[in-house]
Amino acid sequence: MGYLISFGLGALLLALFYAFWIEPAWRLRVKRYELRHPEWGNRPPLKIVIISDLHAGAPQIPLSRVRRIVRKANALSPDLAVVLGDFYAAHRFTWGKMSKHDIIGALKPFKGKYGTFSVLGNHDWWQDMEAAKAHTPCEAQIALRDHDMPLLDNEAEKVVLDDGQTFWIVGLADQRPLDEGPEGEGFDDLEQAMRHVTDDSPCVLLAHEPDLFPHVPANCILTLSGHTHGGQIRIGNRSPVIMAAENEVFSYGRYDADGRVMIVSGGIGCSELPVRFNMPPEITVVTLCGPES
Repeated sequence: MGYLISFGLGALLLALFYAFWIEPAWRLRVKRYELRHPEWGNRPPLKIVIISDLHAGAPQIPLSRVRRIVRKANALSPDLAVVLGDFYAAHRFTWGKMSKHDIIGALKPFKGKYGTFSVLGNHDWWQDMEAAKAHTPCEAQIALRDHDMPLLDNEAEKVVLDDGQTFWIVGLADQRPLDEGPEGEGFDDLEQAMRHVTDDSPCVLLAHEPDLFPHVPANCILTLSGHTHGGQIRIGNRSPVIMAAENEVFSYGRYDADGRVMIVSGGIGCSELPVRFNMPPEITVVTLCGPES
């Protein structure tokens, strides 16, 4: 009996060491999706490389690791580089001095052939609540501006491909700048963002939180979200253990509805607890192409 107890305690300690250090601090996978969509037509395939929910902070994610993540992302040869917000650690278990200016400076070399685009996340506002309440630029916005990293804040930009065909990249302001739940008042305005779309070219939508997917218009053939960290802890292939709110529906992976597709990235960092188990940090790659490509 004593042997079994010792074995059990040893296994538990090993699992905790893995979940609190090895997986969140050392593992990094590339998670790939391919979307063949008729509305993409005969446009050339578009490789989108996504860094989401970085939540940088030592010891798990020091600036040196941010730079390694960027080098690995660039090595994937992105056509479009996407950053989905939440730049600084969401938990208190960090040390050293690191600002959003430092983090975004380390992210600046992340480049796509057709550009780099970003949106803000909820923690970018929660960590700068005075700016959130006044709806003035937060620290992350200022750092993005200072480092010339394009931020789409209820805006859209047309992208011209090598063959002259076009698509739109649309970015939403954060949906939860003041509140944890999906029903809270946000800074997002999908109608305003879509007013910038002036033709019938397909759209790729960037939205930190995935809650809005049921309301996405048909011409947004692909929505890219993060926020959930895939739940951080998954036992087998079951639903996530940690979710930001009890009434969240979308947690991780691909979702399809009426010709629209959403990919929810598992992201890099952690939320309130610095732990990951069976949900390793990831760089997410989505290749968008036509049905005949």
